[in-house]
Amino acid sequence: MIVHKVNSRSARIPEKLRAVLQENSPILIALSGGQDSLVLLAAAKAFRVPAAAATIVSEFTASEETERAARFCREMEISWSPIEHRLLDDAAIRSNPVNRCYLCKRQIMRSLVALAQELGSTVCDGTHADDSPTERPGYAVLRELGICSPFAVAGMGKADILSLAKQLGIPKIPPSSCLATRIPFGVMLMKENLKKIAGAETFLRTRGIAGILRVRLVADETVVEVEEWEMQKAAGLLSELEGLGYSNVCVAEYAVGGVERWKQIQQ
Repeated sequence: MIVHKVNSRSARIPEKLRAVLQENSPILIALSGGQDSLVLLAAAKAFRVPAAAATIVSEFTASEETERAARFCREMEISWSPIEHRLLDDAAIRSNPVNRCYLCKRQIMRSLVALAQELGSTVCDGTHADDSPTERPGYAVLRELGICSPFAVAGMGKADILSLAKQLGIPKIPPSSCLATRIPFGVMLMKENLKKIAGAETFLRTRGIAGILRVRLVADETVVEVEEWEMQKAAGLLSELEGLGYSNVCVAEYAVGGVERWKQIQQ
């Protein structure tokens, strides 16, 4: 990732966002390695708001996102702390209930709050104004623990963040989600399956699949979800995936709410 030198002169960062960041200074940003949290960190840097970053590393984390977060902080010369969690040690999370996101978010956010208290900082995350509490079960955790979401407070949605990313020199990154979202609710989460999903997605990226990508394990099928314009390319790679040990592989067009869609198929 190449990041242009960030400064407040070249970036027209909304004044309301500036105010929110400064009011909560110093801040500790929950840096997932995705677009939103990277832009938030870059904005803080542009405003010279004292900031550090921390990234959760767990069985649910794609290694490329952790590597991106670490690299970004090195380039930006910002303190970065990886925090390791063994989420599958928690029987409730491992059972993959419909409120798994809440249970997981509560555990990892508590560790970020603990670190922030040591640093005398406020935890901030990349939740934005377009995020819906009903679609993000972990949203309640943010309120419970007093996590600040500067983009949401400033009324900035996804389009605003992408515009700001362009100004700050941050490349567009396809939206992602934790690896556990690839498995229907109620199906036990196992480390081997999560590694299998991560391996398939890494393989497909190395073969040139761009845009949104999800590899889901549904019953005895491996479902490769990509955007419509990548479906033909993905279909041409299915035999290679099968050669790597993935069974009954098929391609489907990515759609929001995939977890719910596959859950209904399982019922």
